[in-house]
Amino acid sequence: MIFLPDHMKETPDIRTDYLTGRLFVENGTVGLQRSNGEEIYLGERDQIEVRNGDESQPVTTREALTAKTVEGGALFAGLYARVMLGR
Repeated sequence: MIFLPDHMKETPDIRTDYLTGRLFVENGTVGLQRSNGEEIYLGERDQIEVRNGDESQPVTTREALTAKTVEGGALFAGLYARVMLGR
């Protein structure tokens, strides 16, 4: 199995017009924090995918808001995500 650095995995996402960054969940909102610090708030029309190992897993904003860890934290918060805005 070949392990690629994260930045090499991100390049195809950027080239296909996805916005990339870390997913955040706070105060009833879901957003994407980009590497430059910019925060983009996401809505129901936006297509969100989080990295799960070497695969991308689709996630809705509702799932991002409601899925919790056993400790009660937001399950998808902090994960690498790619987003195609549906606006």
